[in-house]
Amino acid sequence: MLNNLKAKKVINACFAISMVFLCSCSASFTYNNLSWLSSFWVDDYIDLNKTQNKQLKQIINTTQAWHRSTQLPAYKQDIQNIKALFNNTLSIDQLKEQVVFAKKHWQNLLEYAHMPLAELGATLSSEQREELLNNIQIKINDEREEFNEQTPLERKSERLEEQFEYYEQWIGKLNKQQKALIKSTNEQHQDSGALWLEYKQTRLNAAKQVFTNAEITKKEFINQLSTVIKERELYMSDALLKTNEANLDLYINLLYELNSTLNDKQRQSVNDQFDELIETLNDIIEN
Repeated sequence: MLNNLKAKKVINACFAISMVFLCSCSASFTYNNLSWLSSFWVDDYIDLNKTQNKQLKQIINTTQAWHRSTQLPAYKQDIQNIKALFNNTLSIDQLKEQVVFAKKHWQNLLEYAHMPLAELGATLSSEQREELLNNIQIKINDEREEFNEQTPLERKSERLEEQFEYYEQWIGKLNKQQKALIKSTNEQHQDSGALWLEYKQTRLNAAKQVFTNAEITKKEFINQLSTVIKERELYMSDALLKTNEANLDLYINLLYELNSTLNDKQRQSVNDQFDELIETLNDIIEN
């Protein structure tokens, strides 16, 4: 029951290095061709010149080598640890500790890459900066429009269906008790969509201030942009942070309660899913 690693949309085109998909049949292909595939994603935001493209690919290749040798083995260990908890006496505190630890890997990536990405950002012309900021704003506006097209009730109903599909993928056919647990948790889940949009806009506004400030030196520009890239929580409201924590507790409690309802066939299905993730990681690490 581990969340899939999905592509992250962030405030800089250079974040294409985060496009890592670990839970699909094409995971190895995607990971091993990251430098080539990222160009399609970057083109949605900005047109880089040849020198900048070369610099970006160097960042991606260097980061990927570090990620493959240090982070993927850590992901694998996390999955093995969670699997061990799942198959032994499971406590809420232990489970939350492991899940929180696993979630920190994304921050590790930003810690490693934030400075070279900011240095690349410093090479952008005024036209490129405007293009990048405008395209990101369009993306946020599109997300906001899509969000507002649904009522809170419609979003909660859609999320419930997604939750059923997610847990069925892991444990197979759900019984009435399991569906009731998932439904109850979904009812308590706090919709943070508006808060996430607010966060994205706040972070983009911070990037705009850096990109449009003609008074700062190159060194100051790099330092300030690297902060925008790395310090994600700095731009999150207290309401979003509290909502994230509350929803995480709900998720942990649901995993704990579902664990006690599994029959032998469902428990084997979960173990098979863990093994598939581990096998995928082994394949990527070794190739």
